[in-house]
Amino acid sequence: MIFLDHARLAREVRALGHTIPEAALVTAEGHAKRLSESGGLVDVPFVGRERPGAASWGRTIATTLAHAGLPESELSRVVGALWESHLDLNLWSAVPAGLVEALAAFRSAGGKVAIVSNSEGMLDSLFTRLGLRASFDVVADSGVLGVEKPDPRIFEHVLHACGASPERALHLGDIFATDVLGARAAGIRHALIDPHGHYEGRHLEVPRVPDVARTCHAILAARA
Repeated sequence: MIFLDHARLAREVRALGHTIPEAALVTAEGHAKRLSESGGLVDVPFVGRERPGAASWGRTIATTLAHAGLPESELSRVVGALWESHLDLNLWSAVPAGLVEALAAFRSAGGKVAIVSNSEGMLDSLFTRLGLRASFDVVADSGVLGVEKPDPRIFEHVLHACGASPERALHLGDIFATDVLGARAAGIRHALIDPHGHYEGRHLEVPRVPDVARTCHAILAARA
């Protein structure tokens, strides 16, 4: 639901001495998402890597930067500096237009909304800072729970917290390897959020949707 802030990432990489266009970062993030299916992500050492969720975060950022053209010799330094910035304000902090209003409408109609994230234990405070915490009934942060997507247990935790059955739930996520495969393992209906076309042309046998807001409105319209 909340996405990587490519504009901010480009600014911070520039401040560290490298110019990478925002569009290149968008494309490179798609490569990282697809490589996560095969375990081909770039792994680099950086201070703080031992924290919950940090190693996974580092692989995603390092792979994105490598595919966007950052020299291999600079990956560890830049990823380490970005991690420090991430601790101050999560790099995944881009809120799509219309999200808050759509979630409010969905919850007003009796629906429950949960976030299931492979994060670093800081999600609740991030959402509070962004003014989003009240939009969610449940926040499931892998850094707090100690289990990550695609492990079905994190999905089962959310189902229990919401008092919902798998067949009554819908999971929307933007990474096939974690979101779609995890939801499938938990027996939950699912769709792939793909606003940038990262999975264009892939035959993944999963519905693709542009964003959460329009999906919420479509569900409400179908109920009317």
